[in-house]
Amino acid sequence: MRKLCQSLGLAITTAMLLAVPVAAQTTLQLQIDNPDMVLDGTAQPIDEHGSAPIIKDGRTVVPLRPVIEALHGTVLWDDDLRLITIRDYLGENEIILKINSHDSVVNARTGPQLDVTPMLINNVTKVPIQFVSYHLGINLEWEDDTRTITLTSNTP
Repeated sequence: MRKLCQSLGLAITTAMLLAVPVAAQTTLQLQIDNPDMVLDGTAQPIDEHGSAPIIKDGRTVVPLRPVIEALHGTVLWDDDLRLITIRDYLGENEIILKINSHDSVVNARTGPQLDVTPMLINNVTKVPIQFVSYHLGINLEWEDDTRTITLTSNTP
């Protein structure tokens, strides 16, 4: 009887561990002034405009939509108000930014001021990636020698 209970307990524990969903990771690498990105080991253009990350006032700004969508998030644009709404892939975190404004709204509350404002360059929205990644829970690593950003996000 004791062996049966131990076996049953082991079987239940194993089944519970196997039932826990495991999130995959998406890794995106961007390099300053390079119009290509590496998404999970595969190089591809960032966008059709030839946009590339740049450094503005000491901050790295990146083309927003292709970066966030590569990480399975969403970007909404309000052309009249020039507002950007950015959400993580689960919709749990949301950032609202305005072109040329230091103000932010993070998860429906007044957020911190940005050092560098979101900007439009050749009709491409660029934002400071450190601010966005922090508030969406995306891991960011910077390699100074190669001027490369690595973003890692848990995804479905």
